[in-house]
Amino acid sequence: MRSPIESGSPRVETDGFRRSLAEFATGVTVITTSVDGERFGLTSNSFASVSLDPPLVLWSIRRESKSFAAFTACSHFAVNILAEDQIELSRRFARSGPDKFRELDCLAGEGDAPLFATAAASFECVCRQTYDGGDHLILIGEVLRYSRYERRPLLFVKGGYAVSAEHPDMRTFVAGRNAECSDNGEERVLSNLMIRAYSAIASRLERGRQMEGLGLTLMQARLLRAAATSPDRTLDDLMPELFLDFNASRNLLESLMSLGLVAVDDRGQVRLTAEGEGRLQAIVAHARANEDILFKGIPDTDLATVRRVLNMMVAKQLGAPASALQ
Repeated sequence: MRSPIESGSPRVETDGFRRSLAEFATGVTVITTSVDGERFGLTSNSFASVSLDPPLVLWSIRRESKSFAAFTACSHFAVNILAEDQIELSRRFARSGPDKFRELDCLAGEGDAPLFATAAASFECVCRQTYDGGDHLILIGEVLRYSRYERRPLLFVKGGYAVSAEHPDMRTFVAGRNAECSDNGEERVLSNLMIRAYSAIASRLERGRQMEGLGLTLMQARLLRAAATSPDRTLDDLMPELFLDFNASRNLLESLMSLGLVAVDDRGQVRLTAEGEGRLQAIVAHARANEDILFKGIPDTDLATVRRVLNMMVAKQLGAPASALQ
């Protein structure tokens, strides 16, 4: 049996406990309500179904939240399940501040709770009961109306955003399935192919890292690589490359610091330690060895084309010349 990356008492090792909870993948929602004509909303991934008969759902709110009084006083609330292209919406409602609904396309649901027109799904609820949940309050809502749209949901796992994709082990490809994909055009959408390819590669590398004792998650390895590429950057500078919010990025950084792989100087600059550089070299070597297996049989000219196109796409987003990313 493998040893855990970290373990301990959740009352003592609170950061490790939080990182362990982050191993459970969830959807991302924005819960909204309206009290005396004022709209309130916050991002939450504590949403869960409770019962079909009667139709009940639950979520929880921090007692320290600035919206706590509003949600404890509300008669109705709405659960907006975010779609994969709504990360900015998630970040907007995760921050404190006024006028979160400015310039948003919203509809008025039951009890005037705001509904997002572009969500993956929504549930309009009347608040039935509340329960003590430690530093949170648990709210039970009865669903009065639901709406579902043809959109991929946004996911949250390991402190970062993710999208759903077919698991590489679910390979029941038959002629009928291939014909179906061809008919509906799914395989002609490049982003769908890229997501499926990334899922297959990342899954293999993740398993390999654990089996070979490298002991780091995909996101930890990404932060190591980002810090090695530009050692003078702060955590704020690294966040766009990690594609995480500040709290998740800080937790990720703290996990690597606790492992002795990175250090932060007095100016907040993140640097790899000697042990961190060695671990990163091992991860890169492992990735290259696995790529030799994954890409075996694919002509070098095709791989060079893929590498050139991906570099151009990344450079376009970063505003850097593609040659700088080779």
